[in-house]
Amino acid sequence: MENETRFPSLSAPASRTLSDHIADQLRQSIMVGQLKPGQRIVEREIADAMQTSRGPVRDALKQLENEGVVLRYPHRGTFVARLSLKDAEEIHTLRQSLETLAVEYAIRNAEAEQIEELAQVVDQITDQIAHGYSQLEATDLDLEFHHTLCRISGHKRVLTAWESLKAQIRMLLFSHRTLKPSHWEQAGVLWHSRIVDALRQRDVDMAQAELRKHLIETFQGVALSFAAQKAEQEEKVTGPD
Repeated sequence: MENETRFPSLSAPASRTLSDHIADQLRQSIMVGQLKPGQRIVEREIADAMQTSRGPVRDALKQLENEGVVLRYPHRGTFVARLSLKDAEEIHTLRQSLETLAVEYAIRNAEAEQIEELAQVVDQITDQIAHGYSQLEATDLDLEFHHTLCRISGHKRVLTAWESLKAQIRMLLFSHRTLKPSHWEQAGVLWHSRIVDALRQRDVDMAQAELRKHLIETFQGVALSFAAQKAEQEEKVTGPD
């Protein structure tokens, strides 16, 4: 009789949902500045605050490490990532490459109904602007548009690569939105509706051009937020003139 490996009935660990919840809470704390760049995150303190064991906290931190939101150093601990302008540029250029490819594949593969999913997100942006929103809500709806674009492209590896960048993109966009909160109202609908229109026409060149303009302008805003943060830090060191 051949050797046969037998496994017990497999299921996801019960702590999985808890670790996801903890990761979500930590992401939010990092986004709104309760946990600041460079700050140490202590497993025991998080576990005590959330009245749980350290195992789910450790799993949550590993998840955030994989997303680039925190950094873990042997014998030193876990720290909130401090993204630099160089990091932002790398994230932007990789994101632009992925989404440009997603546009090409979406025009090739997506059904008309899938393109209309993007139009529905634009409608949600319009409604959000009309009825009020937080900067975090605006950031998440912006990301939902681009996530949907990658999903309807049918290119699985583009989607996987984009999702691996999502948390870092979110951090960068939020910092920009906090600095210039009115920018979303001025450009949010226009940017995304132009991309949808080009996709409806199945015009690859136009869609990619509109996407690049949107992403470049977004990156310029992010770069301005880095400059503003640097100026603020220098003023704290030297004091006002």
